[in-house]
Parts: sequence; C-alpha cells; structure tokens
Amino acid sequence: MKKLVFIAFVLITASCKYLEFNTRDAVVAEVGDNKLYESEIKSLIPPGKSPEDSLEMLNQYVNRWAIKHLLLSKAESELSKTDKDVEQELEDYRSSLLMYRFEKMYIDQRLDTTITEAECRDYYAKNSGNFVLTNSVVKARFAKVSSTSPNLEKLKRIYKAVSIEDVDEFERLCYSSADKYSNFNNEWIDIALIAKEIPYDVPAVEREIATKSAIETKDSLYTYLVFFPEKISPNETAPFEYYRSRIKEIILSKRKQDLITKLEQDLIREGLDDNYLKTNINRK
Repeated sequence: MKKLVFIAFVLITASCKYLEFNTRDAVVAEVGDNKLYESEIKSLIPPGKSPEDSLEMLNQYVNRWAIKHLLLSKAESELSKTDKDVEQELEDYRSSLLMYRFEKMYIDQRLDTTITEAECRDYYAKNSGNFVLTNSVVKARFAKVSSTSPNLEKLKRIYKAVSIEDVDEFERLCYSSADKYSNFNNEWIDIALIAKEIPYDVPAVEREIATKSAIETKDSLYTYLVFFPEKISPNETAPFEYYRSRIKEIILSKRKQDLITKLEQDLIREGLDDNYLKTNINRK
C-alpha cells in the first residue's frame, strides 16, 4: 500500500507545485491489470487546496481504490467456485429492481395524493383506539433565561399568563432577554420535546405536570420556565390535530397498497385471459 501512495506522491510532485496534471494521461496506481489514471482523479482536487491537503486527498482516494481491487483479487483467488457464483443473486437483484421501478411508475401515474380534512377526521373517528398516548402531549410555552438576566423576575411573574396582553408581553421580553424561547407554533407536542430542553428526563416532567400546569427549574447557568395551557395525559386518546399528519401518511400508504393489489389482480386476470399464464389450479 505504501508503494501506491509513493507512486501518487511522485506523480504529483513531478507536476507543478500547484498540482497541475501533465497532458499525458499517466498511470497513478496499478493493481494487476487494473490501472488508475490521472484523468480519473484530477477533478477530485477542489480549487484553492494547498499542495499538502491535495496530496492527502489523493493518497486517501488511491488507497481506497487499491483496497477495492486488492480485496476483489483476494476474493477471486481464495473463494470457492460456489461462493463466486453470484449469477442467481445478480438476477434476483435485477428482477427486484425492475419490479420496484415499474411499481413506482405505476403508482406515480395513478396515485391520488389529495387527502381532505373530512377523510382524516373520519379515519381518526373509526380508529381512535390506535391513538392512545404513551407520553403526555401538551401545548406549551418554554423559555431558557440566563439566571443573571435583569428581566428574569418579571418573566417569572408572567410566564403563566393567559391573557393576550400578558402573553404578548412575555413573548416580547423573551425575544429580547431569553437565550431560547418557543411556543411550538401553538401545536400539540410530545412531552419528550420539553424534556430535551430542561434538566429533567421524561418521567420527571410527567411527575411535575401531573398536578401542575407549569415547571420552573434551574441549573448553574440558566432558569427554565415552562407553562402548559393544555395537556392530555398518557393512556388517553390523543387529539386529532396531534395525529393529523400521521393519518395522512397512513391514508396515502393504504392507497398505494390498494393500487399494488389492483395491479397484481389485473396481471393475473390478463395473464389468464391471454393464455400467457397457465396453471393447473381450478379457478372459479
């Protein structure tokens, strides 16, 4: 391997100091009958790279190229004839790839991607048992504030605000004083997202909000203020809004599967009708 690196080094340093390749397409490295040429690697060097960095990049590429061919050579010489017979595997892979591409084309040409709110709500109503929560989901306001902030005490007084005026004032102060603030777009979120922001794990957050609608805690640098205007506990059914996007994915996935099922049924019918498919099964 060192020999291959040396070859690349000699070739590079034999060019000009800015790594301009010779016009002749010289061989950079060889493994048996396999050759790596200058023309294959010259585009690897981004403009502005130093000669040292360029040399390191080329050495790495040459070594990877060499390992590939050396490993392949070793496999050819030491594997048994049976182990080297990959024709069936290649054919299986080709068949799977062609079928996948055709099915994708078939679906893309026919799939209706429009999903109405009514469809989503109907699916939610019929499958509400599948939407039971593991963690609490909440609507929340969260602020991470330096414990030395001059506005900290005021933020602590109003972070549980419910009136529009007080909420606006809290957000205004957060934008100017907090290291981080979010109302999570006023959407339902998993309580685990709150646990990522404060020095509590998920069970600790669950314990806190079981009897309270706010969390106020701190570490050596920051004070964390979290208010939960709405929450739904574990083992209860999640609100529709929380699962809306997932329901759309489920409906779309079912439509795709229905198209594949129809395709398979059509293929069987057409094959039998055209006498292209022949079986000894008595189909009724």
